[in-house]
Amino acid sequence: MKRITLAAVDYGLAFGIDRALRDLLSKGRLSAVGCLVASDLWTREYKPLREVADEVGGHGLVGLTAVLSGPGLKPQSQRWLSTFGEAFKSPAWYARRSVTGLLPDEVIVAELEAQIVRFQDYWGAAPQFLTLRNGLIRHRPVARLLLAALENQSVAPLPLLVYPQADGWEARRFARFAARHGLDTLPCGPRLPDLEDEAALQAALRLHFDGLPDRAVVVCRPGEADDRLRRLERQTQVEQREVQRRVLASQTFFNTLAEKDIFLY
Repeated sequence: MKRITLAAVDYGLAFGIDRALRDLLSKGRLSAVGCLVASDLWTREYKPLREVADEVGGHGLVGLTAVLSGPGLKPQSQRWLSTFGEAFKSPAWYARRSVTGLLPDEVIVAELEAQIVRFQDYWGAAPQFLTLRNGLIRHRPVARLLLAALENQSVAPLPLLVYPQADGWEARRFARFAARHGLDTLPCGPRLPDLEDEAALQAALRLHFDGLPDRAVVVCRPGEADDRLRRLERQTQVEQREVQRRVLASQTFFNTLAEKDIFLY
């Protein structure tokens, strides 16, 4: 039997996404949820997620998707707000500054610490896994700042780190880096295909998990359309989310997992 961690890492982005993720988690069609505490929805949406997490017990991981880039979310630290204002930087900004060594280390660490604290204050426990939105953990200088934030906040137990999809050499190299700091990583496979046809997605899923290592993370993007989500994403993206929601909730997907001898870890 192969264990797969099917994860959605954008809880808190919109009410429709949050409803879909709670429903899939409660039905055992999702095994991990990453929370966006930089969203203004977090202070009210954590409660219904907590109820579902308590119901499923150890069958669902709840973690933190830390944010340093992208629109629609707000910085949580006064240090960031006073330095850069109420917007995050673009992924390209981090890529450039990671190469040149010009990252504002103290500002970034302060922001990451603020998000870790915000998660733990509301959730009442440490995140079980941790990742950075938009794959920023790929940049080693940024990853080091993330580990510094964890250490400064004395987070215990330490979360699993989720690294974006990468070739075997890159993923193993990051795993060794994390291990030197006492953290374990989960390998990450290809994200669920963004398709607008349910039959096409069902067919793709029959092959999608082949060749993945045990406990590999597969990120998905299910959701339900609502006004907030339509403002944040294009109509095509919203439709893709709804297709993923329907497919993951379907008996056909359950049968595919059973046929492939896959257990959602």
